Amino acid sequence: MSLATIATATDTSPTLAVCERDLTAYLDQIWRDHFADLPHVNDVRIGYCYPWKSRLGLIRLSLDQMTSFIGINSLLQFQQVPEYVLTTTIAHELTHYAHGFGSPLPRLWKHPHANKVVDRELERRELGEQLRCCTEWIDKQWYPFYDMQRESGWVGILGAYRPAQRNRKMGC
Repeated sequence: MSLATIATATDTSPTLAVCERDLTAYLDQIWRDHFADLPHVNDVRIGYCYPWKSRLGLIRLSLDQMTSFIGINSLLQFQQVPEYVLTTTIAHELTHYAHGFGSPLPRLWKHPHANKVVDRELERRELGEQLRCCTEWIDKQWYPFYDMQRESGWVGILGAYRPAQRNRKMGC
């Protein structure tokens, strides 16, 4: 699912294009192409969440361990956000799943980002170039893009989103 056009974060057009990015299809393709060795040990769901400023995604495990939920920042729906940012974010969360964070699998590390284990895993799974492009785009474009969306009142975000609540066990 490639994007026809990608505008920069400095695009000030009043209506920003939101594209139909089927998260389940992305998850399935990334799992098949880069995580084929990773077992599906529970139900893994994915959906858009709140437009966080400093988080692109999250993964949570239900109390009964039957479901893992991957939440994706709803701003990743916009065409102005390159597709590799979305795919890298989903792959990042799948790496946490593989390492036992947000999944019933045994934890491989004490901390989810210790010693750049996520970056090294993405490199190992042939996602290193996407990770580098994603990091560069985030460093140069994310905060201006975020600020522009916030100032617009989140116009154009598809689907409902809820602010994160501390008492919620699943979802956003």
